[in-house]
Amino acid sequence: MKRWLVALSGLSLTVGLTYAQMQDVPLGHWAYQSIEQLVQLGILEGYPDGTFRPNRTMTRAEFAQAIARAYRNLDERIRALDRRIQEVEGRIREPQPQVNVDELRRQIDELRQQVQELQRLNEAVQTLQRLAQTFQQELAGLGVDVDTLKRDMASLRSRIEALEGKEERVKISGDLTFGVYGTHDLERNRRAYTLDRTDIGTGQLLQEIQVPHELGVTISGQVSDEVTGSATFILGNYLTYAGGSAKSALTAFAAPRTVGNSDLVIWEAFVKAPLDFFGTRVDVTIGRYPLQLTPFTLKRWTPTYYLNFPRYTDGAFRFDGGMFDFNFDTFRLKLFAGQSRQQSNSLNPFNQVFFQNHNTTTTRSMDQMAGARIEFDAVRGEENSLTIGATYFAAGIGRGNNLTFGTINQSTPATNVDRVDVFGGDLKAKFAGFTIGVEYAQSDLLRGDTRVLKKENWALNANIGYNFTENLGLTAGYLEVRPYFVAPGAWGRLGYLYNPSDLKGFYAQLNYKANEDLSFNVRGAFLEGTGKVPDGYTKNDEVTHVVAGIDYRLTERLTLSFNYEGVFWKLGSLNPPAPKPVWNYFTLGVGYNLGENATLNLLYQIIDTDGKRSDVPAVFSGGPNAGRKNSGAVAATTLSIKF
Repeated sequence: MKRWLVALSGLSLTVGLTYAQMQDVPLGHWAYQSIEQLVQLGILEGYPDGTFRPNRTMTRAEFAQAIARAYRNLDERIRALDRRIQEVEGRIREPQPQVNVDELRRQIDELRQQVQELQRLNEAVQTLQRLAQTFQQELAGLGVDVDTLKRDMASLRSRIEALEGKEERVKISGDLTFGVYGTHDLERNRRAYTLDRTDIGTGQLLQEIQVPHELGVTISGQVSDEVTGSATFILGNYLTYAGGSAKSALTAFAAPRTVGNSDLVIWEAFVKAPLDFFGTRVDVTIGRYPLQLTPFTLKRWTPTYYLNFPRYTDGAFRFDGGMFDFNFDTFRLKLFAGQSRQQSNSLNPFNQVFFQNHNTTTTRSMDQMAGARIEFDAVRGEENSLTIGATYFAAGIGRGNNLTFGTINQSTPATNVDRVDVFGGDLKAKFAGFTIGVEYAQSDLLRGDTRVLKKENWALNANIGYNFTENLGLTAGYLEVRPYFVAPGAWGRLGYLYNPSDLKGFYAQLNYKANEDLSFNVRGAFLEGTGKVPDGYTKNDEVTHVVAGIDYRLTERLTLSFNYEGVFWKLGSLNPPAPKPVWNYFTLGVGYNLGENATLNLLYQIIDTDGKRSDVPAVFSGGPNAGRKNSGAVAATTLSIKF
């Protein structure tokens, strides 16, 4: 009862916050000084209305518009200068008889002087990064991908350093991360499953402690004037603890995780070089490189929910092969090919890319693959935009594999499969203050060139969002994933069921930021079975998924969070009355900033589940005791240091 009171009090607080008064950014806020600095540097001509009025109070939406505009201005200035230098240097490297080389060198000197005048742009990029982090929600409301914005800003800084000629030939950086993970049962012999799909075990907290750790070293630099390279080596036991780097929709539950021997792994190692393709620059990447596409086609889950090892949160798989990036301004093309299943001494292999959903009981991983990704900006602008994308790749998974589907019932509709084709389309749009996203994907299972399974194997996610104010936003959508859709993506989670399938229904999410220090979000999904195959969910099977969270910054360095997740089933396909299993997760988090390059995160989670009836399939019981109550708790700490 106390747990429910805690959850209800948290939810009531989040609802009450929606009525809090929304304020403008106070005049004394550091963001005003940052905007003024960008104006003085010539990155901004003024505030969003084109004027510079330092004594006027600005809204958060105005700040977000200024940040987005400053970034585009800065990016275009550096790109133009970079193109000009490449053009003139190209003429010098291959002089024609009639070309005055001395005149060309004079032009180069003039360009170099312009670059010297842009030295302060490094400071501008750092200022924009800080602003983007503070006004992240508002930028998202403008359709700006903040994560991409941050990566692009980091790229800008590197390009500036290269243009100034200040970039070191070789750079060495690294990180060191320690994790502490422990579990305990709250009631004797009522063990629960964690969100990592592992049993918490039967011991007490100090009997189940595990300490995974990892050291990473990255060496990067200039191979030549135009060729760059980067390699990351990791040493530790985190990958052996987590079972590898590729989290997927595994259906088999595992025993409590234990640390293994430390291992040395080449995480990344690639070179990048530009090529000229009929007057268009093509960036070529060769080696072990990162790649992710869309949530339905190719995206990696983090290996564990509870430990925050930063290297594994980027959503990208690592492939050994090559990639070609064509950029025709409004049209972009990516061609890629490679293989996964990289080997290590202690874990063989440590990187597997699986084709499955939460209902598959036979898991198949990728051997080799090749494909393409296309994006086209049909409309480009600050207020209105439309980007259309398409993805296709084919992957081999070995010979003679059988795929079995179904949770309540099981069947094997795909036999002797050796290849999977994944293709899909997506669009992102911004119009009249609304943001729109649609993605469709399909996975065909093949035996040679014969399609073994080509029906009930698609997925659709469509959503629309609107920011009523700079602090209040709402997103609503429709999700349908057919029972035989399998892909190495990351499209959602219901408790410990990753990449749900054979379900359809609506969802909605509300985000609200009361002030600089306090924000919350609530998300609800209301799904039912598709009823499309005899071995799957019926339309009488229903599930409601609720997630609510509060984040509060207590000080400049200390942040607190409380999250509740509930999964409520109604298994109408079983004998009446329909059993209603319940899974509850209560999570308290603490984050502490130890400095510019060090962070400390603490987490404690209470798990309380009830399978309700003995005939309920084990996967719905929330723990190894079918049809009974299962409970437990998880405590985790992560310390990460960069150098």
